[in-house]
Amino acid sequence: MYEKLLSPAKFGPWDLTSHIVMPPLTRNRAEADFSPNQRAPEYYGQRNSAGLVICEATQVSPEATGYPRTPGIWSEAQTARWTEIVSQIHAGGAKALIQLWHCGRIGHPDNQPEGCFPMGPSAVQPGLPIYTDTAEDLVENPVPKEMTEEDVQWVIDSYRSACANAKKAGFDGVELHAANGYLVDQFASTNTNLRTDKWGGSLDDRLNFMRAVLTAMMEVYPKECIGVRMSPYGTFNDIQDEDPNAKYEAMLKLCEEMGVGYVHVIRPVVSGNIQMEASGRDVEVIDTARRLYSGPLIAAAGYTPESAEKELEAGRVDLVAFGRAFVSNPDLVRRVAEGIPFAEGNPDTYYTPGMTGYIDYPMAS
Repeated sequence: MYEKLLSPAKFGPWDLTSHIVMPPLTRNRAEADFSPNQRAPEYYGQRNSAGLVICEATQVSPEATGYPRTPGIWSEAQTARWTEIVSQIHAGGAKALIQLWHCGRIGHPDNQPEGCFPMGPSAVQPGLPIYTDTAEDLVENPVPKEMTEEDVQWVIDSYRSACANAKKAGFDGVELHAANGYLVDQFASTNTNLRTDKWGGSLDDRLNFMRAVLTAMMEVYPKECIGVRMSPYGTFNDIQDEDPNAKYEAMLKLCEEMGVGYVHVIRPVVSGNIQMEASGRDVEVIDTARRLYSGPLIAAAGYTPESAEKELEAGRVDLVAFGRAFVSNPDLVRRVAEGIPFAEGNPDTYYTPGMTGYIDYPMAS
C-alpha cells in the first residue's frame, strides 16, 4: 500500500531500509550524571526498524542543559552508554544519528550541573516558565547571562568535542538542533539577539554563530553526514522574530552554501510539543526548502502514512519523520506495512522519569 514509504532509500551517503525516520524525541529519563538511562539501548533497539533513527536532543556540554533528566555527550560515561545505543540501532539495520543541542537561555540552574547558569546571546529573559524536579509548579526562567566572546568560543568548541564523542560512539552522523528557540535559533532571532558585535546585528551576522558551529562540526564529520533541523515560523520558547520567513530562507541558504548533508524541517503544524492548526504554511515551508536547498530533505510534523506516501511520490521530500507515533509504536514500520492501526500514546508519561511509557508499549500481536 505504501510502496515508496516502505521501499529502501538512498539518503546522502547512506543506504536506508525505508523512507521512515524516527526523529529526535526528548524523553527526560537520563541518569543523574546526564548519561542515557540503562534501558535506553533497549528503548532505541525496540525502534530500530526505522530507516534512520535520530537520537534525542543531547547536550554538548554541562551548561548546555536546559531541562531535567536530558542526556549529554561530554563525558566518557555518557559516550559509553551512547555506544551501546548505537549498537542496538545498527542491529536492526537502521542508521544512527544524534541531535546535538545547547538550550541557551531556556534553562534553570536546578536542572543543570552544579555551577552552571543559563546563558544566551543577550540578557533577555524568556517570557515563559520552565519545569524542574525541585519545584511542584512551573518556575520562572531566570535572566540569562549574556555570552562573552570567550563563552561563544567555548560553546563552538563544545560542539566540536561532542561530534568527536559521537564519532567515538559509532554514530553515522550528527544533526544540529537549530529549531524551537534553543541557542542556535536564539542567535538567529531578533528578539533574543540584541548584540552589536560580529555575532549580532544584521541577519547575516546573526547567523555567524550557526555558521561557526557547523564549521566546527565539519572538522570531525564529513559535511554530507551533518544535518540541520529547523522550525520555520515556530514561536516555541518565546521566539518572536521580526521576519521569520527571511530568517528561514537565510538559514536554508547557509546550509546550501556550506554543503550541509541534509535539512530537517518541522512544519508549523507542530511547535515544540504543541499541536497547532494546519495551514498553508505547512506546504509553503517545504516548497521554500526545495527552492533554496538542493540537498536531501526530511519533513516532520503531522504526517500520516497516507500523506507521507503522497509527499514522497510527488518528490517534495526525501524522507518523512513520525515523531510521537514512534513513542507508542515501537513497531511502527511493521504497522505501516501490515495496515495495523497505530496505538495511542499517553502524553502524561512522555517526559516523566521511570520506565512507564518508555519501554512498555507493546508490539502489535
